[in-house]
Amino acid sequence: MRVLLLYFTVLFISTTTTYGQQQKIDSLNELLTRHKALDTVRLKILDDLALSYSSYNPDKGLELSNEGLALATALKHQKGMANAYMNKGYNYITLSNDSLALKCFKKAMEISNKSNNPSGTAIAFYGMGWINSNRSNYEEAINAYQKAYNIFESLDKKEKMAGILNAIGICQMNSNNNPKAIESFLRALRIYEALNQANSVQYATALSNIGIVYNRMETKLQLALEYFNRSLKICRENNNKYQIAYVLGNMANTYDNLNQPEKAIELQSESYEINKEIGNKNGMANAHTNIGIAYVGMKDYDKAIAYLSQSLAIYKELDIKYNLAITEYYLGESYFKTTTTKKYIVLAEKHLNNAVKTSIETKNLETVADSYSMLSELYAKKEDYKKALKTKELSTSLKDSLHSQDLKDKITRLEVEYEFDKEAAVLKAEHDSKQALAQAEIERQKLIKNGSIFGGSLLLASAIFGLIVYKRKRDAVSKKQEAEFKETVANTELKALRAQMNPHFIFNSLNSINDYITKNDAESASKYLIKFAKIMRQTLENSNKKEITLQDDLQLIEMYMQIEAIRLNHKFSYSIEVDKNIDVDNSLVPPLILQPFIENSIWHGISKKEGKGHITISIQKAKQMIVCNVEDDGVGLTNNKQDNNKISLGQSITKDRIEIINKIKNANGTVKVENKTNTNGVKVEVKLPLELAF
Repeated sequence: MRVLLLYFTVLFISTTTTYGQQQKIDSLNELLTRHKALDTVRLKILDDLALSYSSYNPDKGLELSNEGLALATALKHQKGMANAYMNKGYNYITLSNDSLALKCFKKAMEISNKSNNPSGTAIAFYGMGWINSNRSNYEEAINAYQKAYNIFESLDKKEKMAGILNAIGICQMNSNNNPKAIESFLRALRIYEALNQANSVQYATALSNIGIVYNRMETKLQLALEYFNRSLKICRENNNKYQIAYVLGNMANTYDNLNQPEKAIELQSESYEINKEIGNKNGMANAHTNIGIAYVGMKDYDKAIAYLSQSLAIYKELDIKYNLAITEYYLGESYFKTTTTKKYIVLAEKHLNNAVKTSIETKNLETVADSYSMLSELYAKKEDYKKALKTKELSTSLKDSLHSQDLKDKITRLEVEYEFDKEAAVLKAEHDSKQALAQAEIERQKLIKNGSIFGGSLLLASAIFGLIVYKRKRDAVSKKQEAEFKETVANTELKALRAQMNPHFIFNSLNSINDYITKNDAESASKYLIKFAKIMRQTLENSNKKEITLQDDLQLIEMYMQIEAIRLNHKFSYSIEVDKNIDVDNSLVPPLILQPFIENSIWHGISKKEGKGHITISIQKAKQMIVCNVEDDGVGLTNNKQDNNKISLGQSITKDRIEIINKIKNANGTVKVENKTNTNGVKVEVKLPLELAF
């Protein structure tokens, strides 16, 4: 399946209204014409109109935003000034001018903070998150979005919370965290349904984004089309051109993946014309890029190059690196496959190397893997077989990690949970109705039965009913606790896997390998690659296992430390000491339980000290427990809040894993982290119940 540009849509979050319809715009324009007084009423109309035009006619929206800003300034209306700047930001985003949009959001935040307007501050955080997302700075974007979410949660503004969940899901999707992304989108849908907004553009947007997740799964393309069609129907009813264009683009991508490129080009062309009408340069570039990708699939490389080259210039102008990397990749493929002339081979290699570099910056693993695969073919054509082998191995290793079945299973589980929640809500409504009818029948019987007989019957019925209710409640609580425990286990295992497969570790390792290849240091690249590939493969394989042998775990930990030592230019040494009374081939431990602490020792202890350091790992047996110690001679636990937060995260995940083990095995495992008393450094002690394979 080819990698296509996906049209994620972020919702406008405002203090006034969202997504103007033509009827609403006409009504507001009529009000503006009639109301000439320069007061707060006119300011409110200007505010609503400016936001409504942001997805319809952003040039007009900017004009109205500036008029609103001038009026708010004259009235010394702080909230109105902040709203005007935020509306300018939204209109600049539609015009793909993120730099000016960011300045507007910063100004809005400054005004909102001074005027003690938390809602305005939250919206400004949201706008900043949007800009960072456009620039592929997903961690910064999620951080800004989360700040906005926390404020809106404290204000109980559920609709805005849902909009932010949608935006967070987009960042998670672009960071290759599909399970977390779909969870965020589903949470947004639940909120809109609870608010009776299942026909709103906001709801349609979340549907479209879920469709994108399924579009990326080869077995879920028809389901993706179902979500897109539901979304498109709602968007057409609301006459939202901005969102219509995006949904059409996503549907086109799905048809391309279904090997229907002519249908894909038709829909992308329709999307392009709508984006051109509303002045959305990024949307126009996306449509042309995907048309180019469709022509690549049809092997019409000349047309592909023509469309992709137009998009490349726009992405460079707008500094949209995620899309730029994908365009660079397909240009490289097109030049490579259209002819074997030396000029085109040189152009192909240039674009593919640019794709690798930019994809690593934006953490787009799919495009990194595809670019390495295409470079492998190119180097083989040039008879540079060493580079061909190295790039092929890199591509294979990355693709192994991307096709982890666990992640697909997680998505399916979340989907089932969502459908179950909806069914449960229907059943609850039916139950409540039956209960009401039953209560009415009891009241009727009171009027026709003898008081004493009725009293005795009622007492008996109440006792029986109470017993039944108690039993059902007890069973429900028990099932809920069991489900919550299973969910805790699943979430903890997923967090543990993410901690082990740290994105910074993966991409820094890729950068190191790429650096060796660039310097023609084939031997170093090969050694590094072999260790990296083994760690990636073994970690993914172990993610399905509750326990592995101590021998396997120590080997994996040693490979991890060897790679980190290379990255730090051998700034630290290490030793592993195992009690002779422990049978390492027969003793079982949770996979990589010590890895977060070793990582902390390396990066928060030794890397910050002058000179070299040493890490000692010791495994001892104490009665029916295994005691694992990790000691370093680094700087120790400091007052650095950022470092301590990261250390606490690893410690928290490990504690959660051990608490689960304790509950399942009725054991008493513990984790203890402290500064060493006599020397610099940190000592970690992890106690686990002794478990034998046989």
